[in-house]
Amino acid sequence: MRPPASSLHRLYRKALLLLVLGWLLVWWTAAAAGPVYRYQKDGVWYYTDTPPADPPGEIQNLTPGLSVAPPEGGQRPVLVIDYPTRNPIETATAATVAVQSTLGAGSGFFVTTAGHILTNKHVLRTTEAQTSQTQARFQAVDERIAAVERALDDERQRLQTARQRLAAMAEAARQERHPQRRQAYQQDYAAQQRSFDNWQADFKQREERFAAEKRRVRDSRQDYHYNTSLADLAQRFTITLADGTTRYAHLLSLSARHDLALLKLDGFQTPALQPAAAGRVAQGDPVYAIGNPARLQNSVTSGVLSGVQQGFLQTNAQIYPGNSGGPLVDAEGRVLGINTFKSLTHKFEGLGFAIPIHTALEAFKDHLATR
Repeated sequence: MRPPASSLHRLYRKALLLLVLGWLLVWWTAAAAGPVYRYQKDGVWYYTDTPPADPPGEIQNLTPGLSVAPPEGGQRPVLVIDYPTRNPIETATAATVAVQSTLGAGSGFFVTTAGHILTNKHVLRTTEAQTSQTQARFQAVDERIAAVERALDDERQRLQTARQRLAAMAEAARQERHPQRRQAYQQDYAAQQRSFDNWQADFKQREERFAAEKRRVRDSRQDYHYNTSLADLAQRFTITLADGTTRYAHLLSLSARHDLALLKLDGFQTPALQPAAAGRVAQGDPVYAIGNPARLQNSVTSGVLSGVQQGFLQTNAQIYPGNSGGPLVDAEGRVLGINTFKSLTHKFEGLGFAIPIHTALEAFKDHLATR
């Protein structure tokens, strides 16, 4: 005998509730105690926080943002990047990543096979220079807003004066007893009224546009403070590999002296760029800047080493926004430096600059001791 439909519905709802509660338990356990993994054996899914040393198949990480850690004493799985490597520059590109933060996007690159990633600090955090520049822009905007508000207030007073004059004209026309003069006053009043109405309508439109612009500026400032607050607290960042795969890396260290940061992707054996020997590259040697400008992934620009200025490598290779944190490499794909900014000079092509790689390796030597 089949149970009634209402009983089947109740059973279905209970099963669905148990399934949801099971997934919530998995999520809560992951959030509270660390990553949770699952693997399939003989058609049955097994859940664990400690992956077996010899799993029967692929292990799936159920914790967003956490990499699969290797079994204790086991070897890290090789991070396979599906990207062509037909020459040394493409090999270097395969080890370059896009780095996403609340401040925007930049670049980085693997510097050890253990997953260490070098990038610029300003890609992840607000710098004093950025804060000062932004505050200066906010102040300039505030000054322009104040100037417009003063101009609108003056115009509002003039409108009020014109409105009073119109009222006086209307009253004069009303009290005029001579028909011809009253008609002349009325015609003059009508013309002045049309002019006033056009002026007032135009003023209202400009006032509304200005109010909308003030709201946009206010919202932009709030978004800026919110994003910078998040950025200054963030410890995990999305990275995009050369083949478009996304992973999550965590912040290891920020340099106090240089525009440098060190991230780490856990759980994998990664490709890594080899540093060029100190002093090996000479002025005029070809160099290549790799990065992700304007979200154009795996972009390469070429030039020569122009010289060394105040501790920075100078090049005429184009370095655009989004290239920050990417590698500057030689013709053999060995990394010379970390692209950091572009300085524009009057009537001259922009000059790119990079922090020497050995400066970065020295800054993070304690973290890279096991490279």
